[in-house]
Amino acid sequence: MDKLKGYKEQVLSKEKGDLAALRAQQAKYAAEQAKVQAELDEANEEFLRKSGSGMTIMEMTLFKEYLNSLSDQIRELERKIQLEEEKIKFQTKVVVEANKDVSSLEKLEDKQREEYNFKVAKAEERFIEEYVSNSVYYKTANQC
Repeated sequence: MDKLKGYKEQVLSKEKGDLAALRAQQAKYAAEQAKVQAELDEANEEFLRKSGSGMTIMEMTLFKEYLNSLSDQIRELERKIQLEEEKIKFQTKVVVEANKDVSSLEKLEDKQREEYNFKVAKAEERFIEEYVSNSVYYKTANQC
């Protein structure tokens, strides 16, 4: 029983580690997305400043392509964040199931321990009864 419980606890620990790794990856994507968004906001402001003072068609085209590239990066990172969210939901279910397995083994172990303690108590009770019976028998036998 202990070996099975130990194995299930190892599985639970591994699954929790996997879940933590998925959350860390999602946080990394979110941080990267925030960074790219800040870069896009800054580039938009620069574009507005430069376009107000005059820009060539080539500069405008390059700026627009750069802004589009940043927007595409943000969308791609959002897609990755959503994908990680789906993985996290699935992994959370896996962790819950692994946790149930460990809990059920712990409950079974507790139940078996209670049964064992009950049997030990009964055996001790029988021993005491036999001891008392034998001592009464020997006392009466020795008196005769």
